[in-house]
Amino acid sequence: MVLRVKAGLAASGFTLIETVVSLPIAAVVLVSLYASFTQGFNLVGAEREDLRATQIMLKQLERIRLAPFYQLTSTNYNPLSFTDYFDPADQSTGGGGMVYSGTFTPSVPVVGTLPESYRTNMLLITVGLSWTSANLQHSRSMQTYVARDGVQSYVANGQ
Repeated sequence: MVLRVKAGLAASGFTLIETVVSLPIAAVVLVSLYASFTQGFNLVGAEREDLRATQIMLKQLERIRLAPFYQLTSTNYNPLSFTDYFDPADQSTGGGGMVYSGTFTPSVPVVGTLPESYRTNMLLITVGLSWTSANLQHSRSMQTYVARDGVQSYVANGQ
């Protein structure tokens, strides 16, 4: 009876060799887990920055879609460069976060892209953004065409 108890106690624990082998395996697993969390948080942050850049560009494009045609080339109404922030509501307290530098470029479409009768009555608007994150320079741009008799005449005149 005493032999059975001693044999059961000896078989119930880990040996020193098993413990020494399992520690590096556990260390690799924990480091991998930490690295995957870090990579996941970095990816989510980069996607948030990219989404905010898209929102800023869309805001600029929606603003110009309702502007009269003559204002599109006026730098008084549409400055050629602008700055926006990741969190504009918190900008007044100095916590606006990432700074996005933008450009606004109106131009007549190049010959051959549109029929001549349309081309001279349209503008190609390009809105570009650039920002620096994690010591990397990022940039995005969007383009749209705007017609001389576009949606703004319908909004202004109610037609």
